Amino acid sequence: MNTGNFTFLCRTKIGFGMNALEHLPFDLSSMGSQKPLVLLDKDAQLAGSTKPLARAFKESGMTLGICPPIDGTRDTDNKLKILKKFYQIYIDKGFDSIIALGTGKVADMAKVLNIAVTLGPDTLKTAKKLSQITQPLSPFAYIPTGMGTGMETNYIARFNGEIFSSPFLAPDLAVIDSKILTQDTDTLIDSGLTCLAVCCEAHILSGNPPARAYAATGIGLIMENFIPLVKSILVPGVAQDKGSVKSCRARLTHASVITGIILANCNNLLSIQLGKGLANHCTATPGQAMAILLPAVLDLMAKNRSELENLALPLSGLDEFSATPLPQRPGLAIQKIQSLLNELYKISLGTIPRTLGDAGLDREAISSFVQTMFSDPRPPGTDIWTIDPKQAEAILARALDGQAMNQAHLNQD
Repeated sequence: MNTGNFTFLCRTKIGFGMNALEHLPFDLSSMGSQKPLVLLDKDAQLAGSTKPLARAFKESGMTLGICPPIDGTRDTDNKLKILKKFYQIYIDKGFDSIIALGTGKVADMAKVLNIAVTLGPDTLKTAKKLSQITQPLSPFAYIPTGMGTGMETNYIARFNGEIFSSPFLAPDLAVIDSKILTQDTDTLIDSGLTCLAVCCEAHILSGNPPARAYAATGIGLIMENFIPLVKSILVPGVAQDKGSVKSCRARLTHASVITGIILANCNNLLSIQLGKGLANHCTATPGQAMAILLPAVLDLMAKNRSELENLALPLSGLDEFSATPLPQRPGLAIQKIQSLLNELYKISLGTIPRTLGDAGLDREAISSFVQTMFSDPRPPGTDIWTIDPKQAEAILARALDGQAMNQAHLNQD
């Protein structure tokens, strides 16, 4: 393994499983908190997720405040009004820490509120001022109610057209407890495929051994639990053992928490950047596009076949990996990803695409998309295009119908 220059930072303590929620008051009190304020979304409220949270704090001696639920509106003015309202509640009532209960937007709101209550609301006028964050913010705990995209545990927050970035924005605590988890059918597929793409590509980036270890854990959680949970939701007549469903849901939520930590340490992952852009040009969601592109991207990025061989272990499991001859293991890694996409296509009766062709992209659109992609300005502070237009077209052509990729041809100048 290459153990050259790398950095890896994880500020988030993860609590998982039985009594994880009950341990939260102790964790917060050890950080000096006695009065946490809870931000939640409507799904968490409707599912009654605040009840087990309140029970966990019942005998703690701490005061728990719960804000009105966030409705997820995209209206900027309304978001600002909500933020100002939460800021006044936090300051006027003397709260000293923040708990985000939900996924996505509620986590972003909690991060931004943490900036405002710690550094003052004027800090939010420009993202550039976040260079002033040189010490931890107020204690911040994240309690997911389902599988997120991973951005919840990343050090990035998106709000009011700005992207705020600082290592101190990552949650101090992430608590995964099946008592809190709700039905997340609408986002499960996209979130699961996003996590798979992030973890697989990070695993190939062998210059960061801690990231590889986190990625291997995330891949194993996804491969063991994703398809069984999707089947229990989408396939009529499949028996749903409540205990097994809860277990799958909790482990997949764990995978999404891990994904955010990986994203904070592995920038500019190619399948992620390509997938986000491509989703605007076909019927695939961003997560679906990332997973469809993933086999071709892995073939391109792998410096040697041993990297794909190592990836095959978490994708296939120890038994299948051990039973596969050494020369076949690099192909096994790609095969497992393709088989998962094929299985999703079958389970969904063709509504979840296996290829870009299934998602409505035609061959003539590839050149136009690549030209647009390389001509558009890159996001500030990033250098995402580590490939040239010819390689990008080859990746998209391979993903169009799932054909094999010619590695030697791709590496030609």
